[in-house]
Amino acid sequence: MEAAAIIALLLADARVKAIAGDRVHFVRAPQGLPRPYGLLARASGTTDYTNEGASGLGTARLQLDGYGESYKSANDLLEAMLAVVDGFRGERSGITFKGIFIDSRRDLPASDSGNVTPLFRRSADIIIWFS
Repeated sequence: MEAAAIIALLLADARVKAIAGDRVHFVRAPQGLPRPYGLLARASGTTDYTNEGASGLGTARLQLDGYGESYKSANDLLEAMLAVVDGFRGERSGITFKGIFIDSRRDLPASDSGNVTPLFRRSADIIIWFS
């Protein structure tokens, strides 16, 4: 499953674009990136198999994070991203999405333990079925 396809899906949405511009990245944000911004990271993934071998279907668990100067800005971005992907079925960038589903939402610190940062972070996991 290509992260680029999910990022393209998110950035094609007017609400996400209005909040974050083109500031949605995979795994790591460029240093000094204005806020709010979104990050995606693959948490896990599997390939579906039958007795004949790989079925061509796969699943991935992605973590979506919204970062912002305030809790509201981080939450607004995360909820905008989730509104785009929740229940989505269709094709993007050569990937056929069979269904995307929200698994969980949570608040997380914006940095590792011991660091002090003014950032807020809202996070969610989504489950993606694709071929």
